[in-house]
Amino acid sequence: MSLMTRKQASQANGSYAQDTPEWARQAARYLRARQLAAQAQLTPLAANTRVAARQGVYGARVWTAPRLDAMSQAMQEQIAPWLAAQLAAYARRVEPTPATPPRRRWPAVAAGIIVIGGSAAAVYVLSRRNSGAGTETEEPGEATSSQEREMAPADAVGADVNGQTQTT
Repeated sequence: MSLMTRKQASQANGSYAQDTPEWARQAARYLRARQLAAQAQLTPLAANTRVAARQGVYGARVWTAPRLDAMSQAMQEQIAPWLAAQLAAYARRVEPTPATPPRRRWPAVAAGIIVIGGSAAAVYVLSRRNSGAGTETEEPGEATSSQEREMAPADAVGADVNGQTQTT
């Protein structure tokens, strides 16, 4: 055999097909015939499979769509509020606290003490004022108060029922 490649040999002879053995050409014709026969058998099966797959997908979508809708409603009504609450709580925990100066409480305490002291003093003064007039236990005919003592000499002179004195 020469050192030429097949391509070079086929170009020299004129065609590559002439170099192939007869048994290879017969095998290629046989395989081509089997391919056409298999294709003729499988074409209707493939068409049926395509229709069945479309029907199956359509049926699956018809079955799945209402269930997905119900699940979305349930998640929106039950899980979403819980999830939203959890997220809000987590956001509050994550949020940094503002740097506020500490509150001074002594002005509020001092104001409270002043209010309480003032009201106690007012109660004491009012109770002293009312205790002078309301605690007298006198019997009719006794003159114990200072006003009645001043009016007592007028009674000796003679006083009418209306409290006016008469001079004789």
